[in-house]
Amino acid sequence: MKYLDDESLTQWTRKLSDADLAGRVINGRLEAYTMKRAGSDKKYAQALGEKFVAEMEMKENQMAGDCDSLQTPDDRIGRENKRKRTVSLGNETMRSTVSKAWKGKRARAISLDENPPSVSRPSALGDFQEIRTRRLLTDIILTLNSSFPDYDFGNVRPSYFIKKTSNEAMTDCNFRLSELASRRGEFFLQEMWNSIDSVVCLAETEVFSYVPPAFNDDPMAFLSQTLLNGETDTSTSPLWSFNYLFVNKGLRRILLFSCIETMCSHYISNDEDEQLFMVGRYKTSSEGDFDIDPESDVAGGIPV
Repeated sequence: MKYLDDESLTQWTRKLSDADLAGRVINGRLEAYTMKRAGSDKKYAQALGEKFVAEMEMKENQMAGDCDSLQTPDDRIGRENKRKRTVSLGNETMRSTVSKAWKGKRARAISLDENPPSVSRPSALGDFQEIRTRRLLTDIILTLNSSFPDYDFGNVRPSYFIKKTSNEAMTDCNFRLSELASRRGEFFLQEMWNSIDSVVCLAETEVFSYVPPAFNDDPMAFLSQTLLNGETDTSTSPLWSFNYLFVNKGLRRILLFSCIETMCSHYISNDEDEQLFMVGRYKTSSEGDFDIDPESDVAGGIPV
């Protein structure tokens, strides 16, 4: 994916970096990429495609095995050998390509599980049996790899995404950033969304929230460390985060809006920690500085 050098987005990333809120700090980034593949991207995308197909074939073979118990032992052995060859091919292609194209990454996600999650059922991205859905997931993976170059997202699954409307995503972002906006000026959020709109045309985008399923295997932890410039101080605790991908297929662009708020634990006592965490994460919009109507057709000053 080719990074889209947009000065306005660069300025907004600066404004969202190390934003101090009296013991709490917001770090975010706004980056746009074109869906143009070249060089290593093409090889990596091809390897992902082969891996996806291998997973689907393995799933189909497993389902066929469950329904075809009347076959002879020789037939079952033949099918199992074919399945193993398919999985081995997918694994080897992926390992070889990632090794060459993404050498040096934290690549804990490149191996194919023996029992992969179902990829055949419809997801927020669409039906994974369709090429366009697999291509969309590949484009998103390439975007995440480009934005966070020290991590390999090759094991991201369709189920890790929730589809949102532009209005829903904007309302959530506005709510999370409401306190910062109250300190930066009346038109802070409106101007931010104007810049985003000028790059991807919000009314024409599909929006996906990236939400991995389990913290122990969650790239979000790595994203958080990256947003915090690699700091691993245990006195800093995350309060909330979001990762939205705005996809405009017509313009062939993807915009990533990633943001996290953290708190230094020495600012609060232990018995207040849980209460403040819950307030920071779950407070209603009426407690914030913005009165945003989720049913409205306008969010952040941008009609959607």
